[in-house]
Amino acid sequence: MQYLKDEIKNRIINAALNEFDEKGFNDASMRKIAQNAGIATGNIYRYFEGKDGLFHYIMAPVYERFTALIFTEFKADSNHTPVIADVVDKIMDFYEDYSREFMILLDKSEGSTYQNMKETLLVLIEKRLKEELLPKLADEGVIIADEFIFYVIASMLVEGIFTILRECKDDYNRIKKLIGQMLALNLNYLEVMTVSPAFR
Repeated sequence: MQYLKDEIKNRIINAALNEFDEKGFNDASMRKIAQNAGIATGNIYRYFEGKDGLFHYIMAPVYERFTALIFTEFKADSNHTPVIADVVDKIMDFYEDYSREFMILLDKSEGSTYQNMKETLLVLIEKRLKEELLPKLADEGVIIADEFIFYVIASMLVEGIFTILRECKDDYNRIKKLIGQMLALNLNYLEVMTVSPAFR
């Protein structure tokens, strides 16, 4: 019966989440997942093609939603710049839905197809920063001496958000305040230059 199959599949997923959370992808045991799901190990393979397939099934929607979030049409202010509060709200909506899975992706995905997730996110954020800021800065006569600065800013933002999430875990109010402050300090108060900087 279909509802029994769905129940078994959900038990496998819940047991896998616990195992990945506790041990990370590399050290997670399919035998242990099956044991905690109350089924024979071989039965998992009727639902998923191995450990990587199981991990991918759980994490793909989380990864896809987060990468889509990077290119979300945020509310804009009068300067056509995303409103910090709107960005923070969308990050928090995502994190409240997927906090556990996202932290596994962030810290415990080594050995899986998602082990380079952070670098991928950096490149995507760098792309958005360039697309959004370069035309605006050009209109204002701002000179960007080296476009690598956008990768540096993306790195600061990603590391900052990840540091906040690791430190605050389920303290959503604190996470929201800290991410808001970080974005404001990094993006709203960037010093801009209208002459090319001299390097010695």
